[in-house]
Amino acid sequence: MTTRKALYMTLLSCSAIACKHEQAPFIMLPLLPYERIAERGIIDACVYHNATDYYLHEGTPRGFHHELLNDFADHMGLKLHVEIDSNFDTALQGLKEDHYDLVAMSLCVTPQRQEEILFSDPLFHTRWVLVQNTTTPPLHSPHQLAGREIACQPGGEGKRLLEHLRDSLRLSFSITEREGHTYEDILLLVEQGEIPLAITTEHVARVAKQQLTRLDYSLALSAPLPVAWACPREAGFLLSDINHWLAGLKKNGRLAVLHDRYFNRPHHARSYFKSQRGTISPYDPIIQEHARRIDWDWRLLAALIYQESRFKPDVISGFGAVGLMQVMPQTATTLGYSTYLSPRDNIRVGIAYLQFLQNTFSRYPFKPEERTKFILAAYNAGPGHVIDAMKLAEAHHKDSYTWEGNVDYFLLNKSDPALYKHALAHHGYCDGKQVFNFVNNIIETYAHYKNIIPE
Repeated sequence: MTTRKALYMTLLSCSAIACKHEQAPFIMLPLLPYERIAERGIIDACVYHNATDYYLHEGTPRGFHHELLNDFADHMGLKLHVEIDSNFDTALQGLKEDHYDLVAMSLCVTPQRQEEILFSDPLFHTRWVLVQNTTTPPLHSPHQLAGREIACQPGGEGKRLLEHLRDSLRLSFSITEREGHTYEDILLLVEQGEIPLAITTEHVARVAKQQLTRLDYSLALSAPLPVAWACPREAGFLLSDINHWLAGLKKNGRLAVLHDRYFNRPHHARSYFKSQRGTISPYDPIIQEHARRIDWDWRLLAALIYQESRFKPDVISGFGAVGLMQVMPQTATTLGYSTYLSPRDNIRVGIAYLQFLQNTFSRYPFKPEERTKFILAAYNAGPGHVIDAMKLAEAHHKDSYTWEGNVDYFLLNKSDPALYKHALAHHGYCDGKQVFNFVNNIIETYAHYKNIIPE
């Protein structure tokens, strides 16, 4: 990444020298996609929320493209920011308009798309199939589509393929776009008999059939097509790195393992159908009820609980913290609670402690999103260590009310004697790396929950 950025900077410098030599006005060229990524240290990717690509399983983000994106971001030394879109056309438009650096979906590579965007080397191959309900007489040939109605998702190649079949075979059938529906939504309606026929890709139909047993997808409507990620046309360097990384995954077998896990043996497909109904954990109603008491987004509280206990109510830490919110017995006693073992009681005590922390930090002029990070850090390490880090940040001319790149640095390094023995550090040593990761993991999980779970 550093080498690429240095190359760009060198080219820009040469352009400036040339302009000066010719006495022409210097024009700053716009940053190319790779430069923007290097400058931010973040890659913005658009994904599809469904049973294979990106979903929740027991509160954990999973999915074929989700795992690949994390692997690629780690490989490049970048942070990952993910957004979802259930319409392939609008996702690709967002790519062309520089809203995303990368569209990491199961995109079928077509000549039409190749004229507008760059595609990576293939991840796998799939084909378009007709999905039918097994309780009705099956169709065995595309010619039997005459007079039928076929559902498809908006913004995909499915509709364009159906239009091509209708024209080339000179058939008369209707095509219905199901606005706001994912492929799995449409297949569920076929399963329930509310839609007679639908078009989807074979790998999606195969996974859906694990849960929707009255589906038949034996009628192929296309030849196998390569499936790949998409980049802007100006992102040749990014594409080169993706293909180099992808070649390594193919060589070491990891790509084949992931493909088998999510498309051939999708044991967690049922989690997608649960998350479609807005479920994170069995304790969602209690979490929602108590989050309102402190005016928190319940998905943020769920992310905190996931980080603390993975939603396991009987967890006991090596320090004696117990339950979903890892309540310390002495904290419960100090707050006036004698019972804290049941899920409801444990969350109630955890909420009381969060309320205490909110009151503690209310005297500081934080922006709302910043205050949350400080409260999360204090939930893990105690408010004293966080306030120490704020004082150390101020002493080193950093913003003591901003977490990232400011206070988080001093808390992260509070295991260093130069900091924890500082005159301003009244609470001494702290395992700052644990606190740093605690906050970052919760914020990352919360972002996934916001992507997938309705408010």
